Amino acid sequence: MCHGNLQHSTWARALEGGCMIARAAGVAATFLVCAGAAIALPPDTLFTRTYGGINIDVAYDARQTGDGGFVLTGYTRSYGSAGHDLWLLKTDPVGNEVWNWHFGGSEDDEGQAVWQTRDGGYVAAGFTLSFGAGGKDVWLVKADSSGNEDWTRTFGGAHDDEAYAIQETIDGGLIIAGATSSFGAGGRDMWLIKTDESGATAWSRTLGGYGSDGAWSVSQTSDKGFILAGWTFSSGPGYFGNAWLVKTDSLGYVEWDEVFGGDDADRGYDARETADGGYIMAGYTGSSGAGLYDLLLVKTDAGGTQEWSEAFGGTGRDYGNAVVQTADGGYLAAGYTLSYGAGGDDVYLVRTDAEGNLEWQTTYGGSASDVAYALVNTADDGYAVAGHTLSFGAGLHDGWLIRLAAEGPPAGVLPLSTPARVVLDVQPNPFSQTATISYAVPTATKVRLCIHDPSGRRVRTMEQGFSQAGYLPWDGRDAHGNALSAGIYVVHLIADSQESSQRLVLLK
Repeated sequence: MCHGNLQHSTWARALEGGCMIARAAGVAATFLVCAGAAIALPPDTLFTRTYGGINIDVAYDARQTGDGGFVLTGYTRSYGSAGHDLWLLKTDPVGNEVWNWHFGGSEDDEGQAVWQTRDGGYVAAGFTLSFGAGGKDVWLVKADSSGNEDWTRTFGGAHDDEAYAIQETIDGGLIIAGATSSFGAGGRDMWLIKTDESGATAWSRTLGGYGSDGAWSVSQTSDKGFILAGWTFSSGPGYFGNAWLVKTDSLGYVEWDEVFGGDDADRGYDARETADGGYIMAGYTGSSGAGLYDLLLVKTDAGGTQEWSEAFGGTGRDYGNAVVQTADGGYLAAGYTLSYGAGGDDVYLVRTDAEGNLEWQTTYGGSASDVAYALVNTADDGYAVAGHTLSFGAGLHDGWLIRLAAEGPPAGVLPLSTPARVVLDVQPNPFSQTATISYAVPTATKVRLCIHDPSGRRVRTMEQGFSQAGYLPWDGRDAHGNALSAGIYVVHLIADSQESSQRLVLLK
């Protein structure tokens, strides 16, 4: 089922709060262009897909995989023996389901975050009530490339402990973030767990005070430390809690932390390092903005000092669950809105320039509840959005994947092509130490893979010969071993008569 392709739409227009609302004919897509701003349109919708059975199925996280497809995690009530089961689902590049696995016991078990590991498998993190020491425990499930279970691990104590984010680290281990009620200084503490590649604990840290504190996101930074976003009731002006941004070193010790918000409820759901060495955080704010809650974007410098903060939304509730940096240095946030759209909750995307000025915003959904939890940059400079839909699909809530086209390359950068039979991927991206470039072509052929700087000059040839697939680490150096400066580079793959390119961001 496909919805929301704006390219062939007709429009109905109305004026609301200084914004022109344009609704695609059909059901799924609406965009808003605000008065006084340059007219900018969202990218075309390449496809949408729903996943699940006759009951409730939700996707909380998604990643693009090395073969150009996607892996999703969340929970399912359509499959499994009882309650919620952790759900792991793999698609091909056009969103068709490849395999679908569930993991769990007799109680509720959920996946909150997923990552493709360097061995080609997957690791999902969340919580389990079926296994562990008591209450909810942090749960890791490691699967091979076909979704078969390799191993599982639990972490926790007698009370509730959950993981909300995971990433593979530069050393091949894992970093996990969430919240713990079993350990730490207060009722709930932010919890950071570092493991080796087999899931064995290397170290763990609790961060917070006497109130409730926790993390919804974590990612490794260019200095091998970590940036976390979440909430705190232990500090800040808000009685209902504030957004919390925490920077640690490589061992999980706090280097700085900053609180954002006012005297109402404010939360940080996602944070990432930006190409300039600062950070972008998405969440929501009740302390500022136009409505009850507004989608919040906060940009800081490398030390956590706020450079700008912007709220987006209408008179209802609007939330930001994920954020990415765009190829031109701007930002795209995803969440959901009750202010705009077709009805109920609608998936909400907000696109800004590098200074936080609105360029466009759009919604996807029907008359019921439709929510985005995850947002990823794709190899062709497009985007993928994952969440749930109650408006479409086979059952009650279904997992939902929305695939958006690229917005177009900036001047001075090689044009990108996305032939259907060539797969090219870079992980992690942005990166600072080492990025792994993977590629695959249908049959063995003459292959040349090069890296170009923003002017188009070739700085390094990574692969040249007869091949069908490769998995190549790049350390940010040119052909002579010289360290290159931070910036946007392009990986260009030529395989016989086919070509594909992808931008990658080198941080320092």
